[in-house]
Amino acid sequence: MQEFEIIVDFNGIILADPSRLEAFYDGIAPDTNLYRRFVETNDGDEVVNRGIIVPIIGINDGVYRVLVRENSEKSSVPESHMIVSNGIFPFMVEHYAALMDMANLWEWYPDRNEAVVSMAPGCYEVQINGFREVINGVVEDFGFEFVLKKCSVLPSMTGSLTENMQVRELPS
Repeated sequence: MQEFEIIVDFNGIILADPSRLEAFYDGIAPDTNLYRRFVETNDGDEVVNRGIIVPIIGINDGVYRVLVRENSEKSSVPESHMIVSNGIFPFMVEHYAALMDMANLWEWYPDRNEAVVSMAPGCYEVQINGFREVINGVVEDFGFEFVLKKCSVLPSMTGSLTENMQVRELPS
């Protein structure tokens, strides 16, 4: 299991192979606003369906604990702290995988604020789980778990890009 601390400044976290994203566009100039392309065209759906990006969208800014583990590894998060799970996302690693703040899509600099994830090249099913621990009515620990299952071909997506993945705040 790998553990990271990801600072979110732009409402989301992505797991990506930056080289595959650059290949999708035949190169990306620094400072390019990919986020705008993703929301104004079908490019966003396309990069997710092709397994180039696995997103967690619409979360509050802050510092998140992010765990990445193989599906055969036991989670370090107690089951009682898991509050949301979001289906399967396809993902393919050719060169390397990185976790990034979604702000990297607003101004593309692939190695800025990225955390390199140790993953062998190949295809994966990725399940995203959200967790939080509440002590005396206060959220004391929160974050996400990316669960990886190696597969022979890129799987179909069953996850939702509109799933409520908020883990920092208690429901009102």
